[in-house]
Amino acid sequence: MNKHLRSASILLALALPSISFAEQESQIALSAGAFEVFDDNTAAEVGVEYRFAPQKSAFNLIPTLGATLTSDGGYWGYAGVRYDFYLNANWILTPHFAVAAYEQGGGVDLGYDIEFRTGAELAYQFSDKSRLGLGLYHLSNANLGENNPGAESLILSYSF
Repeated sequence: MNKHLRSASILLALALPSISFAEQESQIALSAGAFEVFDDNTAAEVGVEYRFAPQKSAFNLIPTLGATLTSDGGYWGYAGVRYDFYLNANWILTPHFAVAAYEQGGGVDLGYDIEFRTGAELAYQFSDKSRLGLGLYHLSNANLGENNPGAESLILSYSF
């Protein structure tokens, strides 16, 4: 393969994700679910997240800002990124990562004020571009503190 064809192929491969996501706009997501879903101390949680329009680049990352509150008084604010994998025209799998500032309230002590939120969401996208999704994520301090029990959440979200 000659040098120019190879360069053009690489540029096209990097541009295609940007083209396929060019129509997406910012969204607000509201969520509700269970915090510490795999533990005996499960609490209800509600959240709100602002999902910026994807950054037009080779990666099309979606910056996010959010806040979550639990029924036992815990709360956290976070900033992170998401990435949409379109499985077909309606189904989207979205892994995400964020850094959170955590306050335990009357809930679980996660061992540190800084936590990392990692997870994924499977969502159905309607014709108006709103989405209904089911997500699972893990909140952990990644051993920044001496204690690192971590917690998982199962949430249902609606974004518009």
